[in-house]
Amino acid sequence: MKEVVRFLREARVGYLFFTSLLILGLIFGAFEIIDQILLTETSQETMRWLYLSRGVSAALLLMLWTAWTVYNYRSYYEDRLEATRLRYSDIIEHSADAIITIDNDLNITSWNRGAEEILGWRRDEIIGERITKLIPNELIEKKELECIDFGMHYRGYVQNYETERLTKNGEKKLVNLTESYIRDENDDIVGRSQILRDLTDLKMREEQIQQSERLATVGHMAAGVAHEVGNPLTAISSLVQVCQRKTDDEFLQDQLKKVREHIQRINKIVRDLVDFSRPSSMQAENVQINEIVESAVGLLKHDARCRDVDFKMNLDEDLPLVSCVPDQIHQVLVNLLLNAVDAMKEVKDPHVTITTESQDEQVVMSISDVGKGIKEEHKSHIFEPFFTTKGVGSGTGLGLSVSHGIVNKIGGSISVESTYGEGATFIIQLPANK
Repeated sequence: MKEVVRFLREARVGYLFFTSLLILGLIFGAFEIIDQILLTETSQETMRWLYLSRGVSAALLLMLWTAWTVYNYRSYYEDRLEATRLRYSDIIEHSADAIITIDNDLNITSWNRGAEEILGWRRDEIIGERITKLIPNELIEKKELECIDFGMHYRGYVQNYETERLTKNGEKKLVNLTESYIRDENDDIVGRSQILRDLTDLKMREEQIQQSERLATVGHMAAGVAHEVGNPLTAISSLVQVCQRKTDDEFLQDQLKKVREHIQRINKIVRDLVDFSRPSSMQAENVQINEIVESAVGLLKHDARCRDVDFKMNLDEDLPLVSCVPDQIHQVLVNLLLNAVDAMKEVKDPHVTITTESQDEQVVMSISDVGKGIKEEHKSHIFEPFFTTKGVGSGTGLGLSVSHGIVNKIGGSISVESTYGEGATFIIQLPANK
């Protein structure tokens, strides 16, 4: 009954009924006026034909009116339907998420632009292929498809299922999967729709937040250590000075001098750690890059990993200023220098060369090491989040990605030149402040 009422409402039956009555009223009313004024002496036979022609004319006119109205409303609703189809098509096509449909045989039947950007395949390359082409072999072996089928039959949909999918070049992408049935007008299942949301950026932001929290914790600890260590060191330094004044023995004087130098070194280590861990103001300043380079190298000289590394600095004294957040550039340099140090673990004479110079209204920094270098197949991926060649637990794969983002944000660029087995050179170009 509801469907009948809906049809009658959509077909505008009420409108047709009342307009038809209006047309009949006009025709019959006009005929009666003419009959009373002009046809008073007309024969009975003629009047019979006039009545017949009146009925036929009214019927034809009503039929034409109805056909014209139905045709116009049909065009109107077809236009609305097409506009709705195009609107939803645009929403699907321009979604940042990958939206894919598959038939009951698991063949891909549609592929939007978001899927192209996330997974790499063009629409004409992938439509008609089986969905298993996107699923890593280990997940197929673990019966992931069967698990999804169970969830679909049990609940009718699968929502926020975290899994992996393969890109065109064979890499794995961490995605969030939502899947639901597609039904036809008879409520029969004719396929499924899948929405894949790329979780790479989300995971990277989570890692950055965790890293920031760890740095904040280190900063609080460093401040506490500086306070607790500073007072005893001051007392020890005072006692050493008293001992120096009390003795003329050259050997003791020499040893006490070394003690004071080590105390000063400890103080500097603590101060540098506090400065590095202190939250950044995120306020851009006009800075001299050489000062940041010297600060970063000075900090790492206290690191146990850098104890045997020789840092060679070839710094151009006439560099223009650069507008940036100093702490962020400091972070970039520390990341690159630590990567260089890690790459030289098995080198007999490890050394890093840091060079700065001015080129075409840009400040160019290069960090060169003599480590194992970068394989050719890895060069195009080193700035991607979570990509790392280090062992498990030795790196998150975020250092170069974060550095790349920082440099790009201020209008600069970062690139690498390397021959495997012969070291690597990272080149940073920053726009000079005019």
